[in-house]
Amino acid sequence: MAAVWDWRERRIPNWLCLGGLLGAFILNDCVFALKGLALALAIHLPLFALRATGGGDVKLMAALGALLGLDDWLKLFMISALLGGVVAIGFVLSRGVLGETFRRIGFVLSSLVRGQAPYQTKPELDVGSGMGRTLPRGVIVGMAYLGWILWR
Repeated sequence: MAAVWDWRERRIPNWLCLGGLLGAFILNDCVFALKGLALALAIHLPLFALRATGGGDVKLMAALGALLGLDDWLKLFMISALLGGVVAIGFVLSRGVLGETFRRIGFVLSSLVRGQAPYQTKPELDVGSGMGRTLPRGVIVGMAYLGWILWR
């Protein structure tokens, strides 16, 4: 449901993530759910702080972390990261922006090394600005989740 919503609206609603989170705590042992939730937040909150991912993506991954637990969430994360990378490469190549992408990656890395937030100098690097190119992360995560379920 999050994938469809993200595809259509480019956002993931709070009620959907909260419902998933509550469902995860109902279905699972609290310690199991908290471990998955904590790992998801530990990885995604820094990305959110750097404005490299949106809040809906953080909340979706947190709910999935609570639902799947530590080990299975980490597998889902790796699958979604690889799938997202493949989709991003396809996007970059189809749009002819490979050089621009490498320049932006270099800028982001050099900014982080200097202790600066990249989006402060280049607002298009803020996923919430509407100025940059973004992928609907909920769709990528949804595809990864389906792949993970079929693979299991």
